Amino acid sequence: MDLIANSWLFRAEAMRLDWGAALERQIAFLRQSQSPFIEQVMPKGDVREAAKRRGGDVHVWWACSRRLGVPRGAFTVWTRLGADDALARVDLSPEADAEGVLFTWGPVEAAVVEVQYTPVDIARATRVQLHRTSGALRDLVAAVPVPAGSGDPTVVRLRCSGATSVRVDNGSVTSVRLASLADVVNAPDWKPVELVGLPCDDPWSATAYDSSPQGLLDDLTSPVEAAVGRLKRGAPPFGWWPLTQSGRIAPAWQSADPEALVKEVCAELLPELEPMYAAGVREWAQWALEQVRAVAGPTQDGRSSSLDTAATIRPFSLLVLPAQTDPLLNLATGFGTTYGFDTRLPVDYWPNGEQQIDFMVTADYSSLGRPRRGKGRLAAYAPQVGPHVISAPATGLEAERVGLVGPAHPNEPWRESVRVSWDALPTTALLGRVSAGVLGRYDASGSVAECLAPPRDSGGYRPLSLSPDAPAGEAGHDRIAFADGGVDIPIGSGGRDVGYGVTLVDVHGVWSAWRDVAYAGDEPGPQAPRVVSLALDSSFGGNAAACPGTLRLEVAVNWAERTPAHVVGRALYFPMATALSEPPVGLGPEAPTPPGCFRRDFALSFPSDTPTPNGCTVSTLSADGTTVVPAGPGQGDGGRRYAIEAAIPTLDWTVTGRWGVRVWLRSHLSVGVSPTAWVPGDTHPARAVAASPVPVVPLPPPAPPGVPLGSTVDSQGCSHIRVHWSLPGGSGGGGVRTSVVWEVSETALRLHRGLTPKAPETDPPGVRLAALWAAYDELTETARRAAFRRIREVDVSTTSVDVALPKGSTDIHLFTVTTQSMTGIESPWPGAGNPDAHLHLQAAIAPRLVQPSPPLARTVVNDDGSLTVRLLSASRAPVDRFLVFATRSEAAARDRESMGPPVASVAVVGPPTGTDPVTNAPIYEATWSGVLTSSWSPWLIRAVARPVDTLPVQGVRGVTSAASEIGSVLVPPSTPPDLDGLAADLWGADHDGVVVRTSTSAPVGVLASGAHRLGGTAGDVVLPAVALSTFAESALTSPPADANTTPVIERGVRTAGRTPLALWFRRPVATDPVTVTLRLLDPFGRVTERVVAVPGWVPPPPFTVTIAGVTARPAGVLVGVDSDASAAAAAGVVMHVRALKRRVFGGGGRLGPIRWPLLTVVEGDFVLAAIPLGLPIFPSDGAIHVVRSRAPFNTARFAVWIPVLAPLSIAVTLTDPDGATATATGSV
Repeated sequence: MDLIANSWLFRAEAMRLDWGAALERQIAFLRQSQSPFIEQVMPKGDVREAAKRRGGDVHVWWACSRRLGVPRGAFTVWTRLGADDALARVDLSPEADAEGVLFTWGPVEAAVVEVQYTPVDIARATRVQLHRTSGALRDLVAAVPVPAGSGDPTVVRLRCSGATSVRVDNGSVTSVRLASLADVVNAPDWKPVELVGLPCDDPWSATAYDSSPQGLLDDLTSPVEAAVGRLKRGAPPFGWWPLTQSGRIAPAWQSADPEALVKEVCAELLPELEPMYAAGVREWAQWALEQVRAVAGPTQDGRSSSLDTAATIRPFSLLVLPAQTDPLLNLATGFGTTYGFDTRLPVDYWPNGEQQIDFMVTADYSSLGRPRRGKGRLAAYAPQVGPHVISAPATGLEAERVGLVGPAHPNEPWRESVRVSWDALPTTALLGRVSAGVLGRYDASGSVAECLAPPRDSGGYRPLSLSPDAPAGEAGHDRIAFADGGVDIPIGSGGRDVGYGVTLVDVHGVWSAWRDVAYAGDEPGPQAPRVVSLALDSSFGGNAAACPGTLRLEVAVNWAERTPAHVVGRALYFPMATALSEPPVGLGPEAPTPPGCFRRDFALSFPSDTPTPNGCTVSTLSADGTTVVPAGPGQGDGGRRYAIEAAIPTLDWTVTGRWGVRVWLRSHLSVGVSPTAWVPGDTHPARAVAASPVPVVPLPPPAPPGVPLGSTVDSQGCSHIRVHWSLPGGSGGGGVRTSVVWEVSETALRLHRGLTPKAPETDPPGVRLAALWAAYDELTETARRAAFRRIREVDVSTTSVDVALPKGSTDIHLFTVTTQSMTGIESPWPGAGNPDAHLHLQAAIAPRLVQPSPPLARTVVNDDGSLTVRLLSASRAPVDRFLVFATRSEAAARDRESMGPPVASVAVVGPPTGTDPVTNAPIYEATWSGVLTSSWSPWLIRAVARPVDTLPVQGVRGVTSAASEIGSVLVPPSTPPDLDGLAADLWGADHDGVVVRTSTSAPVGVLASGAHRLGGTAGDVVLPAVALSTFAESALTSPPADANTTPVIERGVRTAGRTPLALWFRRPVATDPVTVTLRLLDPFGRVTERVVAVPGWVPPPPFTVTIAGVTARPAGVLVGVDSDASAAAAAGVVMHVRALKRRVFGGGGRLGPIRWPLLTVVEGDFVLAAIPLGLPIFPSDGAIHVVRSRAPFNTARFAVWIPVLAPLSIAVTLTDPDGATATATGSV
């Protein structure tokens, strides 16, 4: 059967261990340390001799991937002399990475690699490295340094457990030859040496494990005896270094007893592995086995958790983890063996041969996982490397507290847990694995360290496996940590001052030097008492300067950690200007009491569980503070609660409206540091505030004369009154929080007093009010308050409220106001102790409404256009004035509310002029004379009578009368009618249609005095004057059909008080002018006339002319002229050119130069048919010349030369024989 080689599934390592050299390193360290303990810790002669004798040990160990599993029988160890394996050249694929260039040769794993390269820098050493898969450090499987000057080219041969790439850091690789791992393990020169497996009984019942004899092939024995032999042969001859980094004596090292250790493995480990080796479990599925097992819960100080606890047992992990981390268990569990000078190997030159000795480990599997199936034999190649004499020490050592546990019982020490961590060391496939370690502890003042690792039952200490603090990618994954848990902090010590040492060990048993770190932990301070609640109360006893007060607080005192001896309290009282005022500066429990403040102290003593109060009273409360319970553990030890009351003899409320108090507490303890600090601190102070309990009496308003009247009724039929009051101290209220309004009706008060419900009908309201006052004053203070009902409560910012009286009520209603202070104290009933208590009452009655009769309005238009209106109204309430309203809108006049503001307010100045014969009410009269805007629309006039507002004595409120009947009066304009000026325009394709437009503000309709009429003439046609309303109404945008034969007048839609008008007609000849006259007559015969002359239509010329460009030249101006006029002789078109110039003379004095009119300088006429064709080149004869452009000049048809210097104005006119002209002008 061919051997299967796959270093990812099964890998081995053969490390030469020079124990003598390793011990010499420790001895050299001791001598250099100059420690006073050198002689005490120096290794003895027998230890040196044993280490020297084992200077040639080779430790072979191996590991199986979980994808492969572990075999059901022993491993076989093979050996051979280093053979000259056949090498084959391979093609390389360079891959660049962060470290440089990596040369790979594909998926084939190589066991022997020969690299030929040319050094880049011959003065520098070169490093050749072999990797498996990636070029990272973790995949390094072999490396060799090549000194400078190695030659060109240099050839290096390396052996490894399996490589797929090579890196040369100072060389250019020229070729690589290799022997594959499969070829090496299947070479015929391998010889078996030893069978290595678990130390099981023979047979191992309930498993399929092959328990055949194990050991060296020339001395096979039982698996247990074979394991003991491996331990005796390969256990390290000495342990960790005898001194720590800081010179402390390290804990004494002791190796385990081989027989006892094997028994420990058989008793504790093998039973857990039985499910993994069951016949039905295939090797590649072993890692997935797990079992959940109930275990004892966490225990502390004799107390165990009542929660269900369980552990998940994974047999595969239980086996491979100690086998790959603990050097003794590696040998005991059959995953490693050691060969020394005394071991007989089936090769020559052992152990002192000069040739390389290679090793191989094989294992038989009954079932392989994917991609292989079925049985198979795996092989791991282990070329010998070394010697190995030292392991890397821990770096970046740190110690920190990670846990703090309170005392299990009061007055016992605190305990802490300290975490000691260091950097995780890099692990590669080449370097020995630092896989476990030991933590030591020493006092800062001590010289000897103690070991914190758990002891083995078989002797010595069990090193703890190393694992990262967190998964990869998370914080802490690059750190390793051990913990020192549950260490007592001596009471009163202030904390622990210790040091920790860490030493690490690899799977071969080679220990690193110790690395130390100091740790100083503080002792937790005593827990101070806590203020749970705080209140300051005060009551009013009749004297505002001496009101009793009480300080109430609830305190929690911790009994779980330390027993209190005393709890001391200190209260400082200070006046406050407002509810948000801060305490005085410098207020503190040890500071002097500031002026205006005072201090009160109180205390609790604890001779037992029951407190003894001093300066206060105390009650012991339950844990939740809701009930009073007996003192002792029943209160709860976490924080026993106490209700404390401290009486304050007097608080002076005349100096302030608020007193504040701040309280501090501290405890004196039975043991440990004492007393505690004063608490609470300034960040979260314990403060309380008491507001003045002194009641505030509102000030009544002065009594008004008569009975105040309510408003007129609202939409619900209720009359409203306003109750008002004032407060001491202005709008701030002087300590008032709310005001309360009270009310009693006349009927209720009379019944309460024992009177008839209703006063006599003949009594006016004033007499009834006097009777109510007398009845109120005769009641007792208690009866007075009982008669009223509470109707409103408002905040201090309100000093008046609106109250709706009951609908239809004719009673007098009495009101009064009380207050409630900021502390909830109600003021005494107003008027207490005063014989005239009614002075504090406010009275009101719903008014009786009186409305005058609608006035009579008699209007007369005077000759000058003014009006005189006589107004009369009968009313039982005196009429104060008349209001006159006027409008020209019939819709608005239907209701005087829609007629706008009054045009006149006429006061009644005299007494009534008579009485109404029907109602016998007095008649009030007034006259108004005034002017209204003239208009052809009649004015519609109405009037109302307004009585006086109130008659308090009778309880009457006047109401404005209904409006008078509508009166109509015409105030015509004093001028002729309005007619706008006439504007004419043409219409029709023949240009003979004429439309004349105007507008007027005159009314269109027929008035009582007549209608406005419009007439006139259109040329010779006379238009008779007819009423405006007879004209048809249109949009005035197109002529009516009748306008083609006869003049037609139309009117448009009236807009903004004006009516547009249009006269449409045709004149006989379009080119003849025509005169149009329109006359507007008003009903009085006054006329306004407007005339417009419409010119004849002038046909447009049959051609156009434009100046295309003007250019100034040194001798004149060149003008480009363009035109579409015909140049044929029959057309007879003539061009007339004029040059005009403005002359300027003199400075003009203060007015500046004088600008004269334009004058013709030069001109000329040219028949278009006679203008020659040529270039714009002209003679200098002082005359205007014109040519028809041969080449376009500014795209113009003609070029005109004017022999006049700029500035200049040019006019070009074309005229045909019919007199039609077209002109263009320009300037330069």
